[in-house]
Amino acid sequence: MTVKTASPHRGVSAAPAAGSPTLPDNPTVVGDVNDRREETVFRVSADLGCIHRARELVVQAARGRGVLSEALLGDVELCAGEVVANAMEHTGAASVVRVSATSSGVRVEVVDTHPQLPSPAPCDAQGESGRGLFLVDALATAWGAHPTGTGKTVWFEIAADSPPAGCDALPEADRHTVGQRPAA
Repeated sequence: MTVKTASPHRGVSAAPAAGSPTLPDNPTVVGDVNDRREETVFRVSADLGCIHRARELVVQAARGRGVLSEALLGDVELCAGEVVANAMEHTGAASVVRVSATSSGVRVEVVDTHPQLPSPAPCDAQGESGRGLFLVDALATAWGAHPTGTGKTVWFEIAADSPPAGCDALPEADRHTVGQRPAA
């Protein structure tokens, strides 16, 4: 397995490997660039100005998997922006973003330090916020959340237009999550 690094970006840095207590300074791709099972992991600081760059990195990583159309990459971008923004809004702390290939598309996970699992709240028709999870629910093939240590992971998956037969099973860790919808 090789590790590829990209140039550092303001507010965005590589996430730790499992069990690693420190964060390197650049986004990291773990795996071989020609291997569709590769994973991109990076840290996003708690600065609202970093959301745009985080969305760009998620789309770049998803595009690199080579399985989603440009229209679906737009859905990935919107969903990633909502989930990262929610992590910042509810924690005021940095979060870790992981983008990986699935058997039928792309999975994005955002790990934050707030233990409360998300749930779509009724939104005020005149309000300027509160619609993020409804957007994720409408665009993602599946989404959910599960506790992780002192925080949680919120994830979503976007499947390619024509997923291979038999690829709708979710990993064991995600079978008891909130907001989960089966793949269409």
